[in-house]
Amino acid sequence: MKSVLDAIRTRRSHRSFVPDAELEDWQIENIVKAALWAPSAMHYEVCNIILVRDKETRKELSLATPYALMIENASLAVVLTAKPDESDWWMEDCSAAAENILIEVADMGLGACWVQVREISQELGPEDKVREILGIPEDYRVLCMIAVGLPKKEKKAHTEEEMNRSRVHMERF
Repeated sequence: MKSVLDAIRTRRSHRSFVPDAELEDWQIENIVKAALWAPSAMHYEVCNIILVRDKETRKELSLATPYALMIENASLAVVLTAKPDESDWWMEDCSAAAENILIEVADMGLGACWVQVREISQELGPEDKVREILGIPEDYRVLCMIAVGLPKKEKKAHTEEEMNRSRVHMERF
C-alpha cells in the first residue's frame, strides 16, 4: 500500500486497458468502500454507485459519449448518480466519491479514467443514454462514469517539478 500522496501522485488517466482482464472481488470491494467513505455535504449521502462488469453493457456505455470509448475494454465501469432534489450538493458529493475511487484504483496499481456524463443543457445526450442503458430513474442525474482496469502501459507518476505553483495563493488571491 502506498502513502496517500504517493497514490495521488501516481494517479493518471488511463484510456487503454488490457481487454478482458478480470478484477478481483476484493478490488471491487475496495472501490466501493472508497466511494462510500467519501465526504458528503450534511452527511446526506446521495451518491449512488452502479458497478458494471458485463462486457455488452460496457460496450453500450462506451458509445454513450465520444469520450467513453475506453470503457469497452475496461474491466469495470463505475457510474455515479444522484437525485438532485435530495441535495443541492449532489455534484460535489459524487465528485468526492469519484476522486476517492480514482485514488484507490491508483493505490491498487490499476488504471482509471473519469468520463464526464452530466450535461449542462437539457438536450438529449450522454446522460439520457446512460440513464436508459442502466435503467436509472428520470429524477436522477448522472455525473460521470469511471473506466477501471489493468492499464496496457505504465505512466510515469507526477513530479514536483511539473507542479504549477503559480496557482497557489496565501491568505489572498
